[in-house]
Amino acid sequence: MTKRAGLSFRFATDLRRGRNLATMGAGVAMGDFDGDGYLDLFFTGSVSNGKKPEAGPCGVLYRNRGDGTFEDVTARSGIRSCGWTMGASWVDLEGSGRLDLVVTGVGETTLWKNLGDGTFREEGAARGLVVPGYAVGLAAGDVSGNGRVDLYVVGYLDTDYGREQSFPQLQVRMPEDYSGQPATLLVQDAEGRFHERAEAAGVTNAGGRGLGAVFFDYDGDGRPDLYVTNDRVPNVLYRNRGDGTFEDVTVEAGAGARDQKIARAGMGLAVGDVDGDGRPDILVTNFAGEPDTLYRNVDGVLFDDATEASGVDRASHPYVQWGTDFADFDDDGRLDLVAASGHLVPRILLTFAKFFRKNGMGVYGLGDHSYKQPPLVWRNEGHGRLADVTAGSGDWAALRLSARGLAVGDVDGDGRLDVVLAAISGGIRLMKNATASHGHALEILPVAGADRRTVLGTKVVVTAGGVRQVQEFILRPSYASGAWVPLHFGLGDAASAAVEVIPPGKTAPTLSFQAVAADRLYTLRDGKLEEKRSFLGR
Repeated sequence: MTKRAGLSFRFATDLRRGRNLATMGAGVAMGDFDGDGYLDLFFTGSVSNGKKPEAGPCGVLYRNRGDGTFEDVTARSGIRSCGWTMGASWVDLEGSGRLDLVVTGVGETTLWKNLGDGTFREEGAARGLVVPGYAVGLAAGDVSGNGRVDLYVVGYLDTDYGREQSFPQLQVRMPEDYSGQPATLLVQDAEGRFHERAEAAGVTNAGGRGLGAVFFDYDGDGRPDLYVTNDRVPNVLYRNRGDGTFEDVTVEAGAGARDQKIARAGMGLAVGDVDGDGRPDILVTNFAGEPDTLYRNVDGVLFDDATEASGVDRASHPYVQWGTDFADFDDDGRLDLVAASGHLVPRILLTFAKFFRKNGMGVYGLGDHSYKQPPLVWRNEGHGRLADVTAGSGDWAALRLSARGLAVGDVDGDGRLDVVLAAISGGIRLMKNATASHGHALEILPVAGADRRTVLGTKVVVTAGGVRQVQEFILRPSYASGAWVPLHFGLGDAASAAVEVIPPGKTAPTLSFQAVAADRLYTLRDGKLEEKRSFLGR
């Protein structure tokens, strides 16, 4: 539906001059920035000429009109996001109910404050949001439980444009050729300023080459824990101690590299309850020749490698995979899975690399070498088993992109989850969910109330037709694509549901609603569940 929706932005990446920098961008942020009940989109910019990075194409903001089309409101919004930008996320930083925009990149991470009138003002440096290195991924959560949003920016490689230009023209460099950069934890004070606390909190991701991160409560104690994906360095799980500090529990929880000669690529990241036991599982996308990794949460204590048992391994193995998310596309009450694919560089450059790189390509020579690759989709068959259904997925099956970012949400308001893809080659894509045999659904968007405390960490329990679903409201991480979207619950044949709410920091429900009608979007604010709108065509 890309052209019909009016989405015309295209990336133009300078691979010849930008080298590594030119291969890692293409993020998309999804969220309702103007509060009209429809999801808007921001695509990060790119650099068509490394000598003139500010010439763009710059990032673009699309406002959802609510009729299936979008308008480019970038100029009107005041957002100018140019240069070597990487990822973007919508976050309500002040508990105002309005979404601000945070854009990561090389040498600068910017914060665009939503002024509430369709315009934004850049306030990053003025508020202490300073990230000097090379950053792609971002996580948002309330680290200390004081109701304010803190930001965790993952440092990637120790390089910049000048250093990339210093390498020989045909030399292909891998992540192992660089040192990693430390992560930055920006804790927000009562005045809205941010203070760097990564070392004090124990979350520097030392030695890592981080690409993604997410705050989520894996052990059910009401506190946001932190998971970090690293490129060729083991991923890390940090458990929240409850006093503003974390402990590294990766080894004892089994959430890092396992029985591998070399750690996997660790690029995209998704969190969701894939097996229906009420606890969040983790999916990490990897490089070609490596399967995506699914970690199944066992009693909130351990993570079992369920990659093979789930069925995600075979389909993902040939491709370089990036953005990903768990989502119930057919509204049967079970979370399906989607992932974007695309190689780092065109095939011709890989061919040159074999001759100009000592010891060849190693693990980077495995798998499909096509620059443009197919995105994948798996259907959840129950009990944590995922079946590759890409071949029968309509226009989705015909896509060939060098994709990076991915976001999932009900873009057209019909109650079915759509997918947006950002690609460095092949263009952006809006893929409308046309599943005919879908069930009922309801969506719930937590919104900050009068106390202005963040809604991140809110858990919603929905029971319908004998099926109980638990979801936590988080900034959905994907790859370079932070989505602030309603919680979506597929209900199957049930036309209503019981809803319970567990507030951030709590472990038991404090709110309960009975016979909540399906096929509607609700806001959850100040203890009230209010209908925002009904689904179109339902």
